[in-house]
Amino acid sequence: MADNPEGSPNKPTSAEIVDAPKAWDGKVVTFTGEAIGEAMVRGDKAWIHLNDDAYYIENVEEGAHLGGYNSGMAVWIDVSLAEKIKVFGDYKHEGAVAKATGVFNAACAEHGGDMDIHATSLEIVAAGRDAQDPVKSGKLMWAIGLALVAGALYLVNRSWGQWGPS
Repeated sequence: MADNPEGSPNKPTSAEIVDAPKAWDGKVVTFTGEAIGEAMVRGDKAWIHLNDDAYYIENVEEGAHLGGYNSGMAVWIDVSLAEKIKVFGDYKHEGAVAKATGVFNAACAEHGGDMDIHATSLEIVAAGRDAQDPVKSGKLMWAIGLALVAGALYLVNRSWGQWGPS
């Protein structure tokens, strides 16, 4: 599927769940993805979000090809299990890859009709880490070149205002 890396362990993927939620409603699913954002604690439970998009194993800078959508599933889980996630994905971090198992709800009565997974287990598949975002020499050269062109055009504009036609 375009929005999941080849070899995704998810059956169903988030895209398949969204396309046919009634087919998965009430069934136990195992869902693997990158934990993103933060754990939103509500008493002894927490919301986490697991993304299974094309970038949850590696980002574009590390070699993933552009494609697909930002997709995942909301997971309702015990706080004690959510605390296993030490790093959540954001701009500067690759979140832990976690595997949650639980019951999928197409329209959860407990949560206002939202689609979610009520997980009973969580396993950390890969620890979170700092995002790899090296500055590539080609991009650096373009940035310097364009800055020089912009500076030259600024100077020409300033000079033209002094000596050009009025």
